[in-house]
Amino acid sequence: MSDQPASNTSPISADDLVISPGTETFDGLRQRIRDRFATLSPHLQRIARASLEEPNGFALNTTATIAADLEIQPSTLIRFAKELGYSGFSDLQRVFRQRLIEGEPTVRERVYSEETARPGPLNVRDLLQTCVAAHVAALNDLLTHCDTDSLAKAVDMLRQARHVYIAGLRRSRPIAAYLAYALTRSERASSLLDFAGGMAGPQIATIGPDDILVAIAFPPYSGPVVDIVLDAYVSGRKVLVVTDGPASPLASNSHVQIYVDAGAASAFQPISGAIGLVQTLVTALNWAPKTD
Repeated sequence: MSDQPASNTSPISADDLVISPGTETFDGLRQRIRDRFATLSPHLQRIARASLEEPNGFALNTTATIAADLEIQPSTLIRFAKELGYSGFSDLQRVFRQRLIEGEPTVRERVYSEETARPGPLNVRDLLQTCVAAHVAALNDLLTHCDTDSLAKAVDMLRQARHVYIAGLRRSRPIAAYLAYALTRSERASSLLDFAGGMAGPQIATIGPDDILVAIAFPPYSGPVVDIVLDAYVSGRKVLVVTDGPASPLASNSHVQIYVDAGAASAFQPISGAIGLVQTLVTALNWAPKTD
């Protein structure tokens, strides 16, 4: 399909950056999409979210197929590409295709190549320093970039909740479990959603107007958690999410969002930033001023 925009396509502004084909990596593009997400129109946000959730589909499908899947006009894909500085969608699509050609190693492969495939015997102390440094970096990022206004709103939501339902899978599961543990220790009613037993949906159906759902998810976002958040939000229930940024599918279907950087130089992405956030939430929730 031609990349020439339809006549009703908005023209590119004079100060738009023009990206030459082959000069941008997928990681760089992904970060730019996240940074610009909040400024995009609803249609372009839909494309941005899909591009981050299903990059393989953006690499392999035709313009017409992608547009049909997203229920938009092909010209909107071209407009999205131009918003990011590309002359047309095919130039943007090359970045997604290059990602497939270069390949993204699995976590196991990354661990082997980054942590174990080194000359000489294993130096456990050096490995410990590397892993600890990744956790320190995650905590420093939380301290530097956490939106304390959103944090205060989250504390108020938790304080007013009759019951807190918590959703998290894969890497987010231990974070969700820790939040449930901390709330129980604080004598506050809470429940982990039972995805393994198939009862998460029925649990969501029991959420009342005085309850809240806390959902935690980072890329690649767990489909069941994304669906649960949407169900709760559409049903008018209060939703608090901990995720990586405004482009997350959880962000648009929630009332309060707290963003924690999900990136890390280490092969295993540390959860220390999110754990630090959970500890802050629960400590603030139980805060009581001293009285004379």
